[in-house]
Order: sequence, then structure tokens, then C-alpha cells
Amino acid sequence: MATKRGRPLSSDVSEALRQAAERIMRSSGYSSLTVDGLVAEVGTTRPTFYRRYRNVGHLAFDVIQHRFGVNEIEDTGALSSDLLRLQRQEVAMFADPLLRNNLPGLLETIRIDESIRHLYLTQFIGPRRANVQAVLDRAVTRGEMEASQMDLDWICDLLLSPLLTKALLPVGAGLTDELARRTAELAFDQATRSSAVVARG
Repeated sequence: MATKRGRPLSSDVSEALRQAAERIMRSSGYSSLTVDGLVAEVGTTRPTFYRRYRNVGHLAFDVIQHRFGVNEIEDTGALSSDLLRLQRQEVAMFADPLLRNNLPGLLETIRIDESIRHLYLTQFIGPRRANVQAVLDRAVTRGEMEASQMDLDWICDLLLSPLLTKALLPVGAGLTDELARRTAELAFDQATRSSAVVARG
């Protein structure tokens, strides 16, 4: 005899909330996330929600973090191709409707909520900066660039800013493979410029 489906097991509640939040974020957007709506869909309670998440902003961040975890960039043997592989991964992330359509609301939450801003910086931006650092460190080891000339902040800005702009203001070609190529080439040129000058000298 079939049994009536009840509330999810305690160990499954976080996953159920995450799935419900992702569905809403994909269909209606971040502004439609509410605690009451989420707990009603999952079949749980507000106290259960708040034992897991401080607010819907924290749940939304968990959705993004879960969906877009950072993968280490495999060593391709050259800085140019390492940067391109890294940038293609980031373009794919920004092009995904889950991130692109919710980005304005997420950025506003990051601006006003210090706890989410800390999560964003340490768990989202931090690992991506570490990826860029690893790529540049390998280039130094291969002799493609000088360690003394490495400017991690500048290279990260060159890689991220165009993607963020295209995601927020989708005009022109948008988030394409060509954008990944051009931004990777720009970062490569900047990272290796001093080494090229030394070599010519």
C-alpha cells in the first residue's frame, strides 16, 4: 500500500530548500524568494528554515555556491591557454540564467548584508582569485612572466569586469566565447608585458 509522502527527512531539508530556491530563482527571480513560500513548497516550518539559513539571501548564496563551485584549472602548459580555459568557465557561469537573471538582486544583498558580503568574498571571490593566482604562479615557474611584476588584483579585474558588465548590461555580442578569448588575451598581454620588455632589451 502506498504511503502518504510527508515532510522531508531532517538531513534532506537543506537540499529541498536549495532546490526550491533554485526553481524560484530560475523561474521568477531572486525578488520572489520568501521564507513563507519556500517552507510551504518544501513542507517544513519557518523555525526549521531559520535553523539552516539566516535569511533568503543566505539561501540564495548557497544555491549559487552549490551550482557554481570552483574547479581547479588544469595545467595546459601555457599561460595563454590556462587563462582561456579559466575564462571560458567563468563566461559559462555568468551566461547561466540562474546567475545572470538574479545578479542585480544578489549584488544588492551583498551591498547591504555584511554577513553575505563576507561569504561572497571568502567563498566565491576568494577561490576564483586563488585559481588566477595558481595560473600565474605556473607561468612564473615556466618563465613566461616575472614574479616581481605580478599584479593579481589587476589581472583579476581585467578578467572579471567585462563579464560582470555584459551580465548586468546585456548589449552587443554578450557573454560569448569571443569575449572569453579577448579578455583572456588582454590578461595575458598585461601579465607578460614586463617580461617581453626585458626580453627585447
